[in-house]
Order: sequence, then structure tokens, then C-alpha cells
Amino acid sequence: MQLFAKFGWIVGLLAGAFSILLGIVGYFTGIDHASTFEIVLAVAFLVLGTALAGASMWQLVAGDRRKRHTYYPHGERHRQPDPGAPPLGYGQPWNAGAPPMPAPQHQATPPVPYPQVPYVPPELPPHPQSSYTPPSAPIAPTVAQTPDWQTRTRTAHHWLPTGIPYASAPAGVLGSPADLDRDSSATIPLRVRDAVRETIAIEGPIERSQLVVRVAQRFGVHKPSEKQQICVLGEVPESLMRATSSGVFVWPSDLDPSTWRGFRFTPPTVSRAIDTICAEEIVNAITHVAQRNQHSFDELVWATLTQFGHARTGAAEDRIEACLTMAVRRGRLARDPDGRYRALA
Repeated sequence: MQLFAKFGWIVGLLAGAFSILLGIVGYFTGIDHASTFEIVLAVAFLVLGTALAGASMWQLVAGDRRKRHTYYPHGERHRQPDPGAPPLGYGQPWNAGAPPMPAPQHQATPPVPYPQVPYVPPELPPHPQSSYTPPSAPIAPTVAQTPDWQTRTRTAHHWLPTGIPYASAPAGVLGSPADLDRDSSATIPLRVRDAVRETIAIEGPIERSQLVVRVAQRFGVHKPSEKQQICVLGEVPESLMRATSSGVFVWPSDLDPSTWRGFRFTPPTVSRAIDTICAEEIVNAITHVAQRNQHSFDELVWATLTQFGHARTGAAEDRIEACLTMAVRRGRLARDPDGRYRALA
């Protein structure tokens, strides 16, 4: 059947070639006679012959490929086994039609005596613990290595109402983003906790989201994900976080918001958004400004914003006004009949 099919496609190829030749001759004849009918008929023969010849050639080539694939599925002839090599399985037939081959006979050689050496098993390393403990951070300083001029800002002597410059925590790299992507609190590196404590000790009171950003940057993350935020906040003691109407702020353990009277003026090289400064610090700055002289509302707002390096915008003025109201309500300021403010404590 395959031979007849191949012969039929060869006949079809010849018929297609003849139709193409007939169409070419008819086309030029129709042009000489200026006959539209002859030209159309010649084009029809060309199309029909081309389709017939193409189909015949394709079937001939495809049939040959199918034949080769059937006989040689792996693209090469079946390799005969090496007569000197042992058959598969020592006696198992390597194909269904061949008889089993006996196992090769090797010439016996006299045994060579070897000294009997007792077997000593190699020493295996200890099995790793279930919880992974990464190495300690050797790069940036920890809280214990923080310079004295920064840590002593927590003492009462340096929190006088005169104010001190705002100090930023170190920004040296402590690790990689993978350190903030741990699934269990037991696997979080200790350097994450060190970075949290160091930032609180130097920059506290600090707004909670600012604390997360500061710590995440030390691990190569500029926009921490929700999982990374949870990792950082998990190292912040609950007793240090205080929620207010203006946000959640983290305080150092040795500062009491009710008795603290210090504030930090912003140096020209530092940028602090007004909404990231806690209300207690702004109230202390307002009281400090009002101690020098009695000020009107506009003068007090302008002088307080100057302490924090801010221009007078609508949002900044609203923030100062809310803290001014808080200072009056807590008895820190008094408003005279002429509308000026003076400090009480």
C-alpha cells in the first residue's frame, strides 16, 4: 500500500508540473491574443498545478520522514551489543528475540594478601539545630559601641529646656533583606534587635513608621513590605510605644513623657517632617520659645517652626496650633488678655 501511495503522489507531482507548464504557455498565448478568457484559464491552471505539485511533494517528504521515524525512532540505527561486553542482567535477554547469553568467564587470579586494617568510620559534623542562628553583625556599631556624645543625650543634664541638636542613628549596613523575611521570630538575627534598640536610644521619641524605615534601610530595604514591618516592630517592646491622636511614637525607656522638658532643634543638614515629631517635644519647644519673651500667636508659631527647620505651611501651622492648645490645657502656657502667650512651667 505504501508503494502504491508513493506512486500516486509521484503521478500527482507530474500532473501538477504539467498543469503549471500549460498555464504558463496559456498565459502568454492569451496575452498575444488579448483574450481575457485565455488568461483567466491559464491562471487557474497555474494555481491548480502549483497546489497539486506542492501537496504531492509534501506527502512524499512527510511519508519518508514517517518511515525513518518508524524504523529508527532515535534518529540512528539500533546498535548491536558488543560481543565482548556482558549482556544486561548477566543472562537476561537484551531483546525479546535473542537467546540469553552466558555470563563471561574470567580467568581466576590468585588472591593478593592485604593487611587487615580495622575500619574506622569518619567523624561526621554535628547535626544542625532546627533553628538557624545567623552570624553576628560585624559591620555597624551596636548600642554598646555608640559614641558617648549620642548616648548621653538621654541624661537629665543634656535635656535642659535649651534644646540639643537632633542626632540620627548610624546608617551602616547590618545585613541583607533576607534577614527581615524570616517566618519565625526564633530565626530573626540578633542584629535586627540591636538596630531597633540603637535607633530608639538615639532618635527616640521617634514615630513608629520612621523607626521601621530607619531599621529597614540598614538591611538594604528602602520600602519595607508588611512582613518586614512586622519583623521590625516585633523587636519593639510594647511598653515603649504610646499611641496619640497624632500617631504612635516609640519612647526610650528612661524618658517619661509626662515629666520630660527637653526638645531637639533640627540642624540644617537634617530633615524632619513635622508630623513625625511627637506632641510632647513640640510643646517643650513652644514653652522654651515663650520663656524668652511674650509672643503673639503668629510670632510663637513662626519661632517654633524655626526651631525644627520648617517653613510656615498650612499643615505645619495646624500642627503647632494643636500643640499650643495642648500646652495651655496642661498648664504649660498662659494666654494674657492682650492675646500674647507666656510660659508657666
